[in-house]
Amino acid sequence: MGDSDRSTDGFDFEDLREEVVRRKLLLGVAALGGGSILITQSDSTQTKDTDELAQAETRLEDVAGQVNDADMANPREVSVLYNEITQALKSVTDTLDQHDSGGTQTEQQVSALNAAIDYYDTLVRTLNTGTTLLSQVAESELEVLRHRRSIGYDPVTAFDLGSFEEFITRLSQSKKDPETITSNGRKLVPDQSQVIDSLRVQRDVFDRHLTAQQTYLDTAMTIESGIRAYEQSQYDTAQSKLSQARESLSSGIPRTEVSYRLSHAGLSLDQHATLLDLRREGVSKLLDVCDGSVPEQERRAVANTALNYFFEARQVITN
Repeated sequence: MGDSDRSTDGFDFEDLREEVVRRKLLLGVAALGGGSILITQSDSTQTKDTDELAQAETRLEDVAGQVNDADMANPREVSVLYNEITQALKSVTDTLDQHDSGGTQTEQQVSALNAAIDYYDTLVRTLNTGTTLLSQVAESELEVLRHRRSIGYDPVTAFDLGSFEEFITRLSQSKKDPETITSNGRKLVPDQSQVIDSLRVQRDVFDRHLTAQQTYLDTAMTIESGIRAYEQSQYDTAQSKLSQARESLSSGIPRTEVSYRLSHAGLSLDQHATLLDLRREGVSKLLDVCDGSVPEQERRAVANTALNYFFEARQVITN
């Protein structure tokens, strides 16, 4: 449901990837030549080159700090951070493209910058996949909550969480030795373990949102059928339908220590839990009086209480 390699907000991800790959090829050619290529530079040129490399280090150090400070488990926060990382990656890649060899010090800087670029390249691909998922799952949520009929797909199987997990695993497997991405005491990449742990939480956030969507869909028609049977005094049918709905609601409520919404118009995980809890309470109340032997006055009183729960659940969506 979408191309995770597509450009985002004006950034051509494919062009950026080709530029990073081209740098790796150029470095390989230099290595095949038997070592570094010696180019005579004037002092002013060397100073300018060193200054530009220092600026590139500062840019990546700043980005690393932003990533460390960000809540990488929050899909919406990551989508904003993606753009900053992409801009920095392009800027530093352009600087290295214009760099000429000029001594041990600058080559150490270049080596660290290239190692950092390699890390950020994999990180950007991972974030790009997450950003695509954010758009898809958020759109699905609004469709589910506003649905009047079948939406034509099952949320828990419609979206490619596997690709996101695969990129997170790839990022974990390509962790850099701290010495290779440190230059002049500057750490050019964020806390790699922290990033991976947070992205795994983000993946779980998507999964829980989709589970909540699926539970809402699966129980909506069942609850409606149960209420209709109850109103027609078909208590055995009502009990069967409502018991099925209560079981699904009990197992499908998202329980998590974090609560994020995927869009301004959507619900947080806590709100999804509240919505499904209220619907379950309403169902449980009706089940208590799905028996013809219960006095009419008691059935009506309990039914009104159940309807109040369903009304409160609806308000969670509309407020």
